[in-house]
Amino acid sequence: MARRVLAGLGLACVYAAVFLAFHPAIVTGDVFLGWDAVNEHWGDLLVPLHALRDGELPLWNPYERGGYDFLADPQTGVLYPFNWLVWLGAAVFGEGPWVVLFKALLHVAIGGLGTHLLLARLGLSSSASAFGGFAFVLSGRVAKAKDSAGLWSPVWLPWLVLTGLELVRRPSPRSGLAFGAATAMAFLSGYPPNFFRDLVGLAPVLLVALALVVRGAPAARRHLAQVAGAGALAVAVVVGLALPNIVATLAWLPETVREQLDFGEVVYSTARPLHLFDALAPGTWRDGAPVHYLGAIALLLAVFAVRRDALRITYAACALLFFLLACGDGFALLPFLARHVPGFGLWRIPAQYFFGFAFFVAVLAAHGFDDLVRAEPARRRALARRLALVFAPACLGLLVALAWSRAPASTGLGAVFVALGGACLGGLLSARPRLRRAAAPAAIAVALLELKVQARQIHDIAQRPPDLARDAALAGLGDRVGWRVADDEHYRWRVGARLGVRDIFGRNSTLVTRRWRAFAARAREHAGLLAAANVRWYAGGHRAAVQRTAAGQSRWTPGQPVELLHAAPLAYWTAQVELVGREDDGLERLAALPPGRAAVLEASQFGADEAAAVAELQPEHAPVPAVLAAFARNRLALTVDAPAAGVLVVNEAWGPGWSARVDGAPAPVLRANYLFRGLLVGPGPHAIELEYGPPRLRAALAVYAITALLVLVGLIRLPRRTGSRGHDAKDMSP
Repeated sequence: MARRVLAGLGLACVYAAVFLAFHPAIVTGDVFLGWDAVNEHWGDLLVPLHALRDGELPLWNPYERGGYDFLADPQTGVLYPFNWLVWLGAAVFGEGPWVVLFKALLHVAIGGLGTHLLLARLGLSSSASAFGGFAFVLSGRVAKAKDSAGLWSPVWLPWLVLTGLELVRRPSPRSGLAFGAATAMAFLSGYPPNFFRDLVGLAPVLLVALALVVRGAPAARRHLAQVAGAGALAVAVVVGLALPNIVATLAWLPETVREQLDFGEVVYSTARPLHLFDALAPGTWRDGAPVHYLGAIALLLAVFAVRRDALRITYAACALLFFLLACGDGFALLPFLARHVPGFGLWRIPAQYFFGFAFFVAVLAAHGFDDLVRAEPARRRALARRLALVFAPACLGLLVALAWSRAPASTGLGAVFVALGGACLGGLLSARPRLRRAAAPAAIAVALLELKVQARQIHDIAQRPPDLARDAALAGLGDRVGWRVADDEHYRWRVGARLGVRDIFGRNSTLVTRRWRAFAARAREHAGLLAAANVRWYAGGHRAAVQRTAAGQSRWTPGQPVELLHAAPLAYWTAQVELVGREDDGLERLAALPPGRAAVLEASQFGADEAAAVAELQPEHAPVPAVLAAFARNRLALTVDAPAAGVLVVNEAWGPGWSARVDGAPAPVLRANYLFRGLLVGPGPHAIELEYGPPRLRAALAVYAITALLVLVGLIRLPRRTGSRGHDAKDMSP
């Protein structure tokens, strides 16, 4: 057991090392990962680490967007065990940007190892398994996704197929636990759209495999019952491990913009079916980075591998399905499914379907490679004819395409690599043993060189290493808790999430609230709204507009953020209440009022008692700032001496999981000032505590812990079920 684990870890490291070698500029430090990796995921990895250091659960993040439910956003991956490895590394070796590179390489290793083990379990040779693993993790889609959350779920697709086939062929409690654990990892990793796409590719493979097993089983009904039992156990594992995320997300979802995803955004794609030919040579028919490129040799081997075999035909059908889905509005399939089939209309960026295309082509290519490696002498001549029938026309077609190619250099190189690859693969059919032994590593080397050269556009996409001097400057602005910053260059920096700086802006994801998105759009050019949100310093690209709307109440030094001198405190008492009837009216009214002097409340949230209390307020007293007693991620404590009955405004975002106690008695948490919290208080001194916890979350976390423990014990202690000869993996492989 220990030897197998060590061998698996070594193999995973090989895949990660080769992937990193394909991106030498990252190794030398000239560039780093781009886009989401640094801008979003770096912060998402550090927020839980900081919370756990402080003895808190990372439920609420108060350091961005005025505060939001951190656990409810699936992309944060709080309950994903492989994120815990990254936290551990950051805790030991430091919190620099290297942590996101480590996470990307970790997932490349997961995808490569899973593909390799799947192919080996199907009975393929070690060289064919390696070829398939490299074809998947070095594909253009995976290489580009090193910068985004899109990478995390798709690398679990090989593991879903591996454990799913095991469950279908040898149903048992152990195989049910393994399949459930792999599925839960794909879900918890943090990108639900690609988890859904994983299931789209998994379903036909398992259905065909089940049909093949049942057809050859002597007791088909009994076998189906065992599969149903193991499948039910797998579903229970997935639900148990995903329950906290589901509970938190469902509680937060009604506040978000997710339900307003436009249909055009769901189906928009720049890919077209004709662009499948770009898989032979990037740029032949389209401009731009080759996001679906996985090597002409791999693609042609996949075509070579297709024959009258149910699973191979299923792999080919899945590859074609994913390519056509990735075409989005360039082909009729995805628009039809998005309109008529639940699930397909929930996700944007159809290009993410290219992950499934890359995986299934890689699996087919490995089968084709294995056919050549293990070719019997009697079949070599027939296989040589089939190989020539696939590779020779492709090479000639690329040479002809040189005349009108958009990238003639790439097209010419494509022809060269197709010819070289075909020659190396042809060597596997030679009658000379020495030539056959050298042909497999030579073919793999040519395929790797082809990927390295032809996919260089993908490998070169990166950003400069992050400049931490800006982080340090913003982190040093005054009291982090008493005042907030507004950094509207959040796509580049997100200082709040990483450094514990309270930022009113942040990542504009699909799970942001409707109110925050509207507030952020107005506040970028309105100093009054920023000041009303407890913002003391503005840093970003709208400095002139912010200064103009500050009406002289600001200070600015070249090279420094704008300081707003009239910012509202973190919390304050006021008896001056402005009632509005509609949600949108609250934002407009807040923009018209002096910051920190009044409370804008929505009448629709009041019951009879609250409405009567508000109607009796006397606004003759000046506002009184509250005193902060404790500030934590999931808890806030304040004291205030109110001269009369009024409203305590807390400039932290409202959320459905917040509860409050005023002098020990429960009190409703109202929406105040459009985005923030408010509490009705009577005259005199008060101690106020606010605490965050989505309903039923504690029970869900207990279920998660118990399920994780049972899965771990079961996978260690339960024996493997050995199937009959009819269920053996090699008998099921082509």
